[in-house]
Amino acid sequence: MPTPYDWVTGFLDRAGDGLDLDRVNERSPGLDATGAVEALGDPRLGEHAVEALTELLHPTDSMCFDAGFGAFHGQTAIRRWLMPRMGAIADGRVPTAPMEIFGDAETTSSVSEWQMWASVEGERVPMSRGVSIRHHREGWIVWNADVYDTSPMRRSAAGGEGTHELPEPPQVEWETQPMITPERSDALEEWLERPPEERGPIDHADIHTVMITPGLGLDPEIVVPLFHPTDSVLREPHAELVGAEAIARHLGARRESRMTITLESIGVPLFNGDCTAFEWVARVPGAEPPVAVRGTSVCRYADGLVVAATDYYDNAATR
Repeated sequence: MPTPYDWVTGFLDRAGDGLDLDRVNERSPGLDATGAVEALGDPRLGEHAVEALTELLHPTDSMCFDAGFGAFHGQTAIRRWLMPRMGAIADGRVPTAPMEIFGDAETTSSVSEWQMWASVEGERVPMSRGVSIRHHREGWIVWNADVYDTSPMRRSAAGGEGTHELPEPPQVEWETQPMITPERSDALEEWLERPPEERGPIDHADIHTVMITPGLGLDPEIVVPLFHPTDSVLREPHAELVGAEAIARHLGARRESRMTITLESIGVPLFNGDCTAFEWVARVPGAEPPVAVRGTSVCRYADGLVVAATDYYDNAATR
């Protein structure tokens, strides 16, 4: 297996004379999840970073999704879309949390959370927070999904401050399934029977079960006791709440005002002991026209409590 450094060196050698937009790289890079993310973060890539990503994608069995443009499949289609556009969207993405790695017998996955920055009148300004989930198989990236709120970029362009005009929020038909309802441990069942004020820290696997079970994860009375009293944060595209008390007020108000929704899972929820990540589609039953919002949730745990929970989705797509 090549090292990330060696792979980047070889790629830059090939890129030195220019690369054909329609090329198909059929030689597996041979990088696992950690290696691929490390390679893409190599500062030597510079303006070639986006093109390097396309070299890591499986020639045919790969998908790349961007909240602003939709889903594309296979190296050639992804490269034709990605290369002309991505540089105009943002100057860079700065990590906001450590990368998380998840794995099973066949596939490893990586989750990277980041802050997008853009140039406005010569100054760098913060835009949306976002998340990238990548699935890796046999040395290739087979799934690359970037989810973030496009609203700040749309407002910037509408006000004449941006140079890039986004299309309407994309409508993608995702293969979904009902959210997984894991079997509850005896410890979790006992915890759920306690009054809310007596619910203390629990095993991280039990928190994971709560977060991916809609009947539990959407109930403030169950979720709030899991948040650290002071050192916890809940983030959404339009809100950031710190501490369990503020989170409780926010979730209570949201439950009162929000329409009934159903959550459907895209793929299998990920859990590595300290972090849960899952991709989803939220639907409003009976809505006309139909409402389907594509999102990703990332929850981080420490000492039996939630320390960070972030729901990533495009707020522009909910209007």
